[in-house]
Amino acid sequence: MKKKYIFFSVSALIVIADQISKKFFEKFLLSLDTNSVNVFGEELVRFTLAYNTGIAFSIKLGSRYFLSTISLLASIFIIYLIVKIDLKKKLELWAFTFILGGAIGNLIDRALYGKVIDFIDCDFPDFIMTRWPIFNIADSFVTVGMVFLAVQYLFFEKKEEKQKNNQ
Repeated sequence: MKKKYIFFSVSALIVIADQISKKFFEKFLLSLDTNSVNVFGEELVRFTLAYNTGIAFSIKLGSRYFLSTISLLASIFIIYLIVKIDLKKKLELWAFTFILGGAIGNLIDRALYGKVIDFIDCDFPDFIMTRWPIFNIADSFVTVGMVFLAVQYLFFEKKEEKQKNNQ
């Protein structure tokens, strides 16, 4: 457990950065005449204040208490996984570290306010939708963590299986 202190520390830093950024941008964007400001390009990246009472992509899935409970249980399970995963599986550990930090960051908003504060607004021209849903730092870390998990399970796990089968 002592050797995994760094992973829990990074998760805590993600939560802190997420909460500070949400409060900063909420206050800043509420002070404007419009709740949006361009950052890069005319419409490519901007900061836009939005509140999400659902889950990813603002999908309504249940009440604030239901979503908070699911997030809490998921966070506890991720903590368990981090403790149990072999230290050799660094990519998997970092993946769960990022997901845990993001999950707790959004859990705090959901539990305290009944909604998650989002502020990063990006447009990916000619992509599936008109504009990408507004997100926050916690969402970004969850996404990066999921990509890490996909890489781990799609590439490294198969490689390890082949090596075991060839022995």
